[in-house]
Amino acid sequence: MSGFDPEVACHHLTIDPTCKAIAQRRRKQSPEKTAAAELAVKDLLEASIFHRFSNLNSLDLWFDSHDLDAIIASALRDRPTLKSLSLSRIKQEDANYVDSLVSLKGLNCLQLRFSKISDDLLYSIAREVIPLKRFVLEYCIGYSYDGVYGLLSKCHGIQHLHIQGNHFLNNLHVAQLSLLLPGLVSITLSQCSKLTELALFALIRNCPSLGEITMEHTYMRRESEENSYSLKDFHVNLQLKFLHLAHNLLIDEESIILFANIFPNLQHLDLSYCNRVSKKSICQVLSKCCKIRHLNLAYCNEVKRLKMNILVYHLEVLNLSGTSVRDKTIYEISKSYRGILQLLLTRCHYITEKGVISVVENCTQLKEINLRDCKKVDPCVVVLKIFVSYLLPPSLAAWVNVVASGWN
Repeated sequence: MSGFDPEVACHHLTIDPTCKAIAQRRRKQSPEKTAAAELAVKDLLEASIFHRFSNLNSLDLWFDSHDLDAIIASALRDRPTLKSLSLSRIKQEDANYVDSLVSLKGLNCLQLRFSKISDDLLYSIAREVIPLKRFVLEYCIGYSYDGVYGLLSKCHGIQHLHIQGNHFLNNLHVAQLSLLLPGLVSITLSQCSKLTELALFALIRNCPSLGEITMEHTYMRRESEENSYSLKDFHVNLQLKFLHLAHNLLIDEESIILFANIFPNLQHLDLSYCNRVSKKSICQVLSKCCKIRHLNLAYCNEVKRLKMNILVYHLEVLNLSGTSVRDKTIYEISKSYRGILQLLLTRCHYITEKGVISVVENCTQLKEINLRDCKKVDPCVVVLKIFVSYLLPPSLAAWVNVVASGWN
């Protein structure tokens, strides 16, 4: 709620950030209720329901029934001032949506998800030169690289591009598209199976304003010697702040060290589920990227030690869930990362209460520590020892600590 200091009151969802999202089983309605709902929606659309919202400028529609496509497309034409439109599960087999979208002359944001679209739709948007700033194609089928290139070659004002679940985009395609978008600020190219680190390097070469790159679930691997890059091939890039590379199983420490040298102003780095990440590469990141605030190393199997000879002042969130860190590593963290606010240790099976208490005692700004499924840590013992250390006289505190140790 605006106007309230978060230190006074704030809303918090107790969600484990390391857990994957799981779609629940679809609950179907009876045929009678489904038919009644579709009839009600059809009546509302035919009555131009959008006219009832005079200030409507953003619309998000998700329909499973394609019998309503023509009616929805007709209703969209009644809102030519719409600024943001998100359509999910459309099945574009005719000109319904083509005519509707090209009528939205002021559209800034277009998101198409889980839909069957065509190159003709993308060509039509390009011909009208709709002033898009954000364009999303998420798990869509039916279109090709030619359609994407045709749209981006006309809509040069796009600042945020999100393409997910695409299996024909390759490194050369990304290099060509990046030349069309000099003002690109953020890009997502996740689950595009043909992309490697060459696509990322093409983006940073051709898009000088790029501040955020997301390339998760790709094959971010080193190319052959003749195709790979080294530090001498790049100038330092001060613009990139956010780099998301989760679930890149083939990314190696040489690539990470290269990123650390090229992007010294990184603030957020996600390397979760990258199995080849090592202590050496992470220490390079922490020493070179002095402004880093959020580091996600969840389920990086090779991460066991993070000893640093310098203080890391700006790091606020460190996720070590599912790693093999031990008490010694936790103690080193407590000495080097004293400004940390959130430490996630879910399923760290080798740490004990001793390591946890060292963090709590030394990291005085710590607000949250997640110890879920840590087999050797009893949260009750940790809480009791902290309570004793801060509130009881030294003589009594020593006695209670002995008792608490016996409970463990």
